[in-house]
Amino acid sequence: MPRLSDSMEEGTILRWLKADGEHVERGEELVEIETDKATLPYVADVSGVLHIVANAGETLPIGRTIATIGERNGDQPSVMRPQTGKAKGEVTVVEPTRGQQLVARRVAESRATIPDHTVSVAIDMERCAVALTRDDTGATFDDFVLKATALALREQPRVNGAYRDGHFEQYSRVNVGFVVAAENALLVPTIFDADSKPLTQLADERARLAERVRGGTITPPELSGGTFTVSSLGVRRFTTIVTPGQAAALAVGAVEERVAVVDGQALVRHQLEATLVCDHRILYAADAAAFLGTLRGLLEDPSALRG
Repeated sequence: MPRLSDSMEEGTILRWLKADGEHVERGEELVEIETDKATLPYVADVSGVLHIVANAGETLPIGRTIATIGERNGDQPSVMRPQTGKAKGEVTVVEPTRGQQLVARRVAESRATIPDHTVSVAIDMERCAVALTRDDTGATFDDFVLKATALALREQPRVNGAYRDGHFEQYSRVNVGFVVAAENALLVPTIFDADSKPLTQLADERARLAERVRGGTITPPELSGGTFTVSSLGVRRFTTIVTPGQAAALAVGAVEERVAVVDGQALVRHQLEATLVCDHRILYAADAAAFLGTLRGLLEDPSALRG
């Protein structure tokens, strides 16, 4: 189904102007489609034999195949591509990969089913920065955040849960997923029992899983079982989505040097901003604030994170 207007989400096939099996030329009108604004013709973008897939009267979403065109009967067909019409110039259509299709489905499912809200907090990371400089553990700021998140989930068990079928679930294991950008996709490997693992072990496991994602060797069990998700980006502030089957997700901004007032003095400190995105059916503002308060306390005094 082609996109014939910017606001169009689906279209209805009114009538085919060419018959199934008929040879068509590029630029010929093939079908009349009713959109949210008007009835418009759609023209062939290639020449060949028309093979009709969707019948007159059918209403289909944007991108669903309505016909294919082959060079001759029996040839490998080309799928008719969505177009926006000659105002935006030539249209290049790129088919999403399986990973991108999965991301699209997850985002749509989250937005359609989870009423979310967000709460943000600024966190002083100066002591973490000192610890990273002093200790030769191979850990990073991300590892401190993951460990602190796991401990905060253990102290705030409702965040380590989900709203399902009208009731609350709480999970006994703290399995923290973290978002990794792979080629044309976002994958979320899981660190199981992250609350009970020493920081050095957690750091090694995070690095290993991230490398397996980027190398294309990650396995389905390593991408499942998460009870909470952390997403990190090199920007100051952003939001994310709640994964269905979880109560919340944490969006962690970049650690930056900023001016902060400490004991009445303006000092340059390492800081980050963290945003908790919550399923409002299970987590309220007070729950989010309590979790973020615990997280901030652990990161601003990271002595408890090394064990």
